[in-house]
Amino acid sequence: MSSPRAVRGALARGQLVRLLYDSYVAAEHQGSFQARADAVLAWPGVTTALGGTSALYLWGAWPEPPARVDLCIGAHDHVRAPRWVRVRHVSYSLPTEKRHRMATVAPPIAAVQAFGDLPVSRRGEALFHPLRAGVVSPEDLRDAVEIVPRVRGRKDFLRLLDAVAAGAESWLEAEGMRRVFNTTEFAQLLPQHVLDVDGVRYRADLYDTNTRTVIELDGSQFHDSSPRRVRDLRRDAALASIGILTIRLSYRDVVERPEWCRRTVRAALDARAKRP
Repeated sequence: MSSPRAVRGALARGQLVRLLYDSYVAAEHQGSFQARADAVLAWPGVTTALGGTSALYLWGAWPEPPARVDLCIGAHDHVRAPRWVRVRHVSYSLPTEKRHRMATVAPPIAAVQAFGDLPVSRRGEALFHPLRAGVVSPEDLRDAVEIVPRVRGRKDFLRLLDAVAAGAESWLEAEGMRRVFNTTEFAQLLPQHVLDVDGVRYRADLYDTNTRTVIELDGSQFHDSSPRRVRDLRRDAALASIGILTIRLSYRDVVERPEWCRRTVRAALDARAKRP
C-alpha cells in the first residue's frame, strides 16, 4: 500500500522493521508474537500452520508467548528461517484449525509436539496446561500420540496420561503417584477429594478417610508466592477446625526425596490411626 521508496525511508527512520524478506511491521510491534506468527504464515509457496507451544498459546493453553514461532511445513518444503522461527518438517497427515484467523495444528497434536520439544522438567506442562484450559481431553491426547510417528518421551507421555486417568491434575501429582505413593500401603488414598467447610469448598490432592488426613503436593510455581501461601495457611486452619490434618510435601521433596516423603506420611498416618 506504499511505494518502495516510502518503505525504504520508513526503514531508514526506524519506523518499520523487516521480519522476513517480504514482511514488515511497525517498529512498536516487532516483539509481538502475533505479528511474527502472521509473518511466517504468509510465506509464499509453502503450506504452513503453527504447531507446538505456538499453537497452544493461541488456543489459550500456554501461559506466555513462546520465544520462537513454531512453524509446521511439508516434509519436502524448504525455507530459510531466522533464529526466532522453529521449522518443523512434517511427514504425517496434519489436522489444522483456525484460531484468531491463524492456521494452527489441532490442539492435541500441538500438545504432543510441545511435549517432545520441551526439557524434561517442563514436559508435563504440555499436557496439563491444555487439559486445564479445556481444549483437549485425555482421549484426544491418546489419539494424537498415535498420529505423530516419533515423539520424544512417548512412554513418559503415556505414563502421564495414565496418571491423569487415576486422578492427577498436575505433573507433580503424577510424580507423587509414581515415585512416592506407588505402594499398596497407600492404595486407600483418594485423589482430588472434595471437602466442604463453612460453605467453602476445598479440593485435596490426596485424602485418607481412615485418619482424616489431607496430603498436599506443593509445586513451587503455585505455592511459593506470598498470597498463595496465605491462602494455604487459611485452608489448613479451616480443615484443622473440623479435625482434618494437612501434610504438605514440597516439589523438591517429592522429586528428590521420595523415600523421606513415604516415611513421613506413613508415620503421620500411623500416629493418627492410634489416637484414642
